[in-house]
Amino acid sequence: MSQKLRSRQIPPYALVVTLVAAIGVGLWTQFGRGGAQPAADHPSLRQIVEFELPGPPGKRFDYLTIDEDDNYLLSAHLGAGLLHVVDLRASSVVKTVPDVPGIEGVAYIAEGKKIYTANSGENKIGVIDVTRMAVVKRLPTEAKPDGIAYAVPFHTAYVSNEREGGERHRRQDRYDREGAAL
Repeated sequence: MSQKLRSRQIPPYALVVTLVAAIGVGLWTQFGRGGAQPAADHPSLRQIVEFELPGPPGKRFDYLTIDEDDNYLLSAHLGAGLLHVVDLRASSVVKTVPDVPGIEGVAYIAEGKKIYTANSGENKIGVIDVTRMAVVKRLPTEAKPDGIAYAVPFHTAYVSNEREGGERHRRQDRYDREGAAL
């Protein structure tokens, strides 16, 4: 099934979503069958949908992740300092979260319904409340935070750092500094 929202001119950043969807289908096909290789007449990569993401053209994108609870694709628009939230069912942007300067890494934290962003432009981890789709807290980090991985059993987000080794942050997003629940 192919759906086109523009005739023939495709901005480069619109291809990011298409590529991620195609890779995801390819990985699911390969690993969902116990590691079986796809048949030669059934290629694992195919375009599912195509749509544009908002923001200034020519600005670099970085990490992508999926919020499986809400079926959202979370796309870090590094050059524009934006987080695009794409509804994968409707193939449309439902929210663009501003104020995440230099966003690189992005991780969805199911417990607590939070999104963590690695904001290299301010050397902080942004905490976004999914229900409000707004930055609710900033956690200081070392210079140049990059990738984020969340370890569910330990309730810990691990943040890589391009200039040093790595860093970890305990889940400090349950309450703000005044003790109010987020």
